[in-house]
Amino acid sequence: MLNRLYLRGRCKLLVGEHGPARIFVDQSLKNHSFSTSKSGEVVNLKLLEEDKTIEAESVVDFFKPQILQVLRASGYDKLSDEERTELHGLTRPIRDSIKQLVGLLKQELHRYDIEDGLIHNLNIEWSAGDNQWYTIPRELRVEHQISYLGNLDVCTANKIQQLLSENEEALVATSYLHQARKSLKRRYKWTYATIAAGLAIKEVIVRVEPKFQVILGELPSPPLNKLYGDVLYSVAGVRSTGLTRLQNGARKRNQLLHSPKSSPPTLSEVNEYIDFVEDRVEWLLSEWRRIMRAKRQNGV
Repeated sequence: MLNRLYLRGRCKLLVGEHGPARIFVDQSLKNHSFSTSKSGEVVNLKLLEEDKTIEAESVVDFFKPQILQVLRASGYDKLSDEERTELHGLTRPIRDSIKQLVGLLKQELHRYDIEDGLIHNLNIEWSAGDNQWYTIPRELRVEHQISYLGNLDVCTANKIQQLLSENEEALVATSYLHQARKSLKRRYKWTYATIAAGLAIKEVIVRVEPKFQVILGELPSPPLNKLYGDVLYSVAGVRSTGLTRLQNGARKRNQLLHSPKSSPPTLSEVNEYIDFVEDRVEWLLSEWRRIMRAKRQNGV
């Protein structure tokens, strides 16, 4: 029975738009290996200068027997959520150690040209120790994929034309919501989503009642649950649902910003939160449009 697993991961360093820039390694460090410990596993890391690659290796001594069936499975798409989670946990030390090394390289070498997203081109392999390596498909990452991106059909074309006719501008909050979707880090995704929630309610309140511009733009803002609750009700006659969740989301954002070592929520929790914020923004827009159209109809 196999009682040891060998894992190795490799990823390219992604650099900024000004072109690939190598990290030149001193000849005395040609075979140098860094070492760190993640989740009880020792991970050795090397910076391969010739093609700007980071390599990480670890040996796993303790794992559930069924993980071998998962690794050897031919139908990876049929794995259960529990099996995917198990495999994700097995490879996590590799991912976390590379992320840590990249962060320190950026910080200590002042390499602002290295992108944070390089972890997403990580290739991880496993071996039984016989020097035969097998790739673990990237699709097994436990992460939510955006399942739908809108396309322009007759219905949406008509809707957009109506909004153009009504001279409606897109919310600035939309850009932050998109950043939440695109960002590769859970910490940033949560932060951007919370910023979007805060901007959206301010923008809509000011659109309904422009007198609030100075208060919301210049003075410290009330908590999100107050903005979406009592403040919105005072100008629009409606309150949002999910006020407690908005309050907790803002509290978590503050924790992530002010406690750098705090652990971000899971990817599933982050994406559920983004979905929630997106739903609240869409609701705000629908209420704003209802109010504006009613005013126009009444000649206000």
